[in-house]
Amino acid sequence: MFNFSRLLKPRSQTIAALDLGSNSFHLLIADLEDGELRVRDRVKEMVRMGWGLKSDGSLDAETWERALECLSRFGERLRELQSGNVRIVGTKTLRSLKKSEQFLAQAEQLLGHPIEIISGDEEARLVYVGVARYKTPKQGKRLVIDIGGGSAEVILGQALDIELKESLDMGCVALTRRFFKQSKVSAKRLQKAHVYCAGQLQPVVQAFLRETWDECLGASGTIKAVAQVCIAQQWSEGAITLKSLNKIVKLYQEHSSTELSIDGLSKDREPVFLGGVVVLRALFEGLGIESMISAQWAIREALLYELTGRLDHHDIRPASIQKLSERFHVDQDYAELVSLNACHLLEQASENWNLDTQQATQALQWAAKLILVGLDISHSDFHKHGSYIVQHFDLAGFSRSEQQALAALVRAHRKRFPSKLFPIQNTNLLRLCLLLRLAVILSRGKKNSVTDTIEFEVTKHTLRLTVSQEWVAESPLTIADLENEVRYYDDLGYRLLLDCPDCKDAFD
Repeated sequence: MFNFSRLLKPRSQTIAALDLGSNSFHLLIADLEDGELRVRDRVKEMVRMGWGLKSDGSLDAETWERALECLSRFGERLRELQSGNVRIVGTKTLRSLKKSEQFLAQAEQLLGHPIEIISGDEEARLVYVGVARYKTPKQGKRLVIDIGGGSAEVILGQALDIELKESLDMGCVALTRRFFKQSKVSAKRLQKAHVYCAGQLQPVVQAFLRETWDECLGASGTIKAVAQVCIAQQWSEGAITLKSLNKIVKLYQEHSSTELSIDGLSKDREPVFLGGVVVLRALFEGLGIESMISAQWAIREALLYELTGRLDHHDIRPASIQKLSERFHVDQDYAELVSLNACHLLEQASENWNLDTQQATQALQWAAKLILVGLDISHSDFHKHGSYIVQHFDLAGFSRSEQQALAALVRAHRKRFPSKLFPIQNTNLLRLCLLLRLAVILSRGKKNSVTDTIEFEVTKHTLRLTVSQEWVAESPLTIADLENEVRYYDDLGYRLLLDCPDCKDAFD
């Protein structure tokens, strides 16, 4: 179903975050005690998953095996942790991997926890959150940059608030594979790589140049490595400038190979270091950056802090849902009524259908807030427009699978069930959708919840509504809608029954 965290927690517990990047996999384990985080362990393995991504979107066998071997080792540490205490996210390479279901199934079995594939926007947001947690923002604005294996994130914000964020298709692994094959470096290859990066930046550069910032921070292995080289070469005490980046590029050009040993640069970073430097240099030039300081925290630290927020009832996702709902002028009273009716039906169904009440309640409440967002586009087929909006909107805190699940609920909440577009194999999500459809029908033209007027029960493939004769007499349009639902439910292998002990043939 959804990977929604459980919220109840003991006083002291162990939590973990795992970042499955295109270059490396990072595991961070910490103890949470009385609201305080104490890092217990950090583990990084250079898996270089991006190296194995083929042009058709598949992953070569060697990289596949290398990634799973790493996850097997990580799983030894993670499987013993509670399901709500672990967040695992995949970034650019896993976003790009075609038919990723088989890999994710094997990986999740090894880890013992679900993997969330996050969007580029969500990746950028988490980078900013991690940096903000590492270094308290000054009064003015700050520019934050992260260069991963497959993408680069550029974020402008003030204090803890983000004003601009972009995820660009240029990372240290991707650039190295594309322009420096067989480790060869030349002026021509460097120029082509620079032009490519400038082209990726061009569509968004003006938005950033219209702004000003008081400090610039970088968060990634590439940027940390550049800072260490600057220190080792005595170019600075860790500050990065365009001059120092040009010096590094010149060293590689003179050597004609990426296989270059530089003081301050670790061996495992060496193969992709030039690719990351070229990306960073393009960002410095394009955005007019004068100096950058390396930040030690990024995505995984942000994941830990947001995980503690979920555990302490400070989840940012409800605010994201509310923001989207209000932006598209959803009738909040109606949304609340649908939510109440859906949760009432869930209370009666959760035990027999073995639904996690807490996660299911959250899903239904959020879906109720979003089912009408498509009305701002058109009254005709608004559920289709709404589904597209929900799937593609920047919902802070949500993984790609969570957004897809919400979009599926919005798409399927009315009219004929879109069996070819809905993940029918996900039984829990399908059953939530059946409850949502009933809640929508029972809320039409109503001002109050059905809590006191309708009884509801389910068995494996049967849903039964028990109503009074008075309710039937007052609800002819609702009866008509329910009669249509009977046919839709039959198509899905479910039976919808309406019982009225005091009247006959409620369904004709």
